[in-house]
Amino acid sequence: FSFLDLPTFYFCLWKMSVSYSWMGSLRRCTRVQRLTRDRNSMSIRLNNISSSLLRKFSSVSIETHPIVDCKPLLDGKLLPETLDRMKEALKERGYFYASNCSVMDKDYIDKVYAYHDAVHSLPITTKREFAAPKGSYTGLDLGSEYAEDDYEPGTLSSVRAWDYSRHRHREHESPKYPEKDILDVGFAEFVDDLYARQNILGSALMKAFAVMLGLPEGTFEKSFNDGDMGTIRLLYYPGHNPENEMQPDMGISAHTDFEVFTLMHQNAPGLQFLMPGNSSEWIDAPVADEFVVIVGDVIERYTNGELKATPHRVLQLPHQRRSIIRFNALHPEALIQPLPQFISPENPPRYTPVKMKTHMRTTIENLRQGKGAWDPDTQTSKTATYVYDKP
Repeated sequence: FSFLDLPTFYFCLWKMSVSYSWMGSLRRCTRVQRLTRDRNSMSIRLNNISSSLLRKFSSVSIETHPIVDCKPLLDGKLLPETLDRMKEALKERGYFYASNCSVMDKDYIDKVYAYHDAVHSLPITTKREFAAPKGSYTGLDLGSEYAEDDYEPGTLSSVRAWDYSRHRHREHESPKYPEKDILDVGFAEFVDDLYARQNILGSALMKAFAVMLGLPEGTFEKSFNDGDMGTIRLLYYPGHNPENEMQPDMGISAHTDFEVFTLMHQNAPGLQFLMPGNSSEWIDAPVADEFVVIVGDVIERYTNGELKATPHRVLQLPHQRRSIIRFNALHPEALIQPLPQFISPENPPRYTPVKMKTHMRTTIENLRQGKGAWDPDTQTSKTATYVYDKP
């Protein structure tokens, strides 16, 4: 192993020392007990490698990663060179950085992170009042039963989340959010403004994805604008604390996102991608002013696998980290199946038809049942290729 491989090497050692003792369908509480017994050895590992990790991440530069100028898209211009750049980036890397997004400039993003800090700094009693499922907060600080779903079975993630959606909760009561009596600006009011701004970029990208793939411009956009099942997540990763009773082994475990594409922003290192056709080398995503755009399950299924959903994860690191996530989905009734343009006698349909709402509901139910969303043996997504009996 070279010096730059050390973080991955130590991470693999830690995974081998812990994960394989969790074989079978163990309950989360059992997993937490085992993690707790190992917290001292994990603390030593993390302390020993923390400096090398931070040196490695600080050397990651955005210049070596694909960047797409989104100003033409926001101006309504689907320029061939822009679409070609998008397609090349997504086919070869699975992601790109979206630059020149005036609707979410640096000053605005700084305000979002300030609000992000405020809502995650609320007292534990307040967080418990707004905990899922009646509220929108989840996190290990409330106990193991509120931990993030283990996308990779047998892992425990440190991430804490405040979630918001306009339309995802159509079929049941929307969760309650903190109001102005708790925060200077109510949670729904503040985050819905972010949602609206992201919709501007999201709508432009929906058009661009369609034309990029040789489809009519409105193929995805109309369903998106009719009320997508999208979600914003304000995610906080507290960093390793050896004093905690429960010791996570991941920031968030490996998975692909269930929707069309995702907008991701981070204020500290830790995010990693697995590129298409490479099942072993995780790529560190640099911290930048731009949002990262990655492919979700829906595009993989529509294109019959021509574009692959982007596997990603966040490592458990010594430092704190915050991120702003927007899942861009489709209307609940949208039917997702390989489109005719991607089917031939040599390339028959490889994905079963499914509605957006069914894919979301089934994926979440499988997670709740401990089935996971990621196969660590094959390093592949379970959700992108899931076989449905009916839409």
